[in-house]
Amino acid sequence: MFKYLTVFIFLFLGLTVQADIFDYPSDTQTVVGSLPPFNSISCKFTQEKVFPQRTLQSGGNFHFIKDRGVIFETLYPVKTTTSYTSSGNKQINEIITAMANKNYSAINKNFELFYHKDGDVWTVALRPKTKSPAAQQLKNIIIIGEKNINQININPLNGTNTKIKFYCD
Repeated sequence: MFKYLTVFIFLFLGLTVQADIFDYPSDTQTVVGSLPPFNSISCKFTQEKVFPQRTLQSGGNFHFIKDRGVIFETLYPVKTTTSYTSSGNKQINEIITAMANKNYSAINKNFELFYHKDGDVWTVALRPKTKSPAAQQLKNIIIIGEKNINQININPLNGTNTKIKFYCD
């Protein structure tokens, strides 16, 4: 009964219930043809990492260097720099550069793709395939954007959640 009441309230108020991205399986061609071109960019970011018992927040500068990867220059709460531009972070760097260059062959090998667009806002989700090495650690990655990527949600199997928001001009 409560379920029907909730749906009625949403409809009565004129609100739409956002669909789950995983209701929209997609293929490489659709995703590649639908996303805007990604160019090198620098902007601000905030990150919220949610653990079962607490939430950590950080932020700073973000640099995307096409064909190389990304650099997170965290300014608070502690100053650090994390670079995903080297072979030391090969798996993450491969995903980032493949997305930016619209080269999905490596992603197709390890992930199922999902895509949905609502107005100017698009969402791409990556869910590890069962036999992929990523399936042992990762539940999914959800990327939301318009002209640029606005947000990335990383959901590992351990119950934590990382939400990164980008503020680019």
